Amino acid sequence: MEVKAKTNVNSLIKSAIREASNNNWEKAKKLNLVILNISKNNIETLNRLGISYMKLSNKVNATKCFKNVLKISPNNVIAQKNLNKLQLNLPEITMNLSKIDSANLINETGKSIHLKCDIKNSKKILNQGIDTGSKLTIRNEKDSIGIYKGNSKIHIIDNSIAKRISNLINLGNEYTCTVLGVSENSININIKETSKSKKTMQIISFPEYLNSDLHKTSINQNIKNLNLVNVDEID
Repeated sequence: MEVKAKTNVNSLIKSAIREASNNNWEKAKKLNLVILNISKNNIETLNRLGISYMKLSNKVNATKCFKNVLKISPNNVIAQKNLNKLQLNLPEITMNLSKIDSANLINETGKSIHLKCDIKNSKKILNQGIDTGSKLTIRNEKDSIGIYKGNSKIHIIDNSIAKRISNLINLGNEYTCTVLGVSENSININIKETSKSKKTMQIISFPEYLNSDLHKTSINQNIKNLNLVNVDEID
């Protein structure tokens, strides 16, 4: 049931972003409200809802949304700027929704995974133009992966998932990285498989246990079980 709920939320997020990118603000508003009924304190959704209300000239509800964001994340830059704009009656700070490929935001079972990366300074990231929908680059760094914008390193991921991705890249797989949202002390990303190599045809990039926070099985063990390649070749 939990997996189905996550899938439903991801589908709703995709639809909300698509409607906003098409300037269908009434539909975007309704979808974001549905998401918040499922995930009450979702900061990115609250910001999207606030922007929808601004586009619909509902400044009262827009203000409530951004104030709710700041209760959860007091230094949230998007909420702060839009709240200031509302008070000064200036245009809103948007999230570049019109340029987003919403397909890259969805957690597709087996092929993608959502990760939350702790960061020290979200303002620095936002100042680089990184926001919802931004495409970042994954670089293999031994048993970890680096997340980059151009040549600027945003974050290093060195957990078991990163090691799995690193090993799969070494075997020939390719992945994209898309930003789901930036909050006060974290950046949420979606890493998605875009290409498989012949060696990994029978290996699922992101089995369900990874999405359930059960990160104990390594790719080496999967390869041993499948007898696809010599484990020594990827250590």
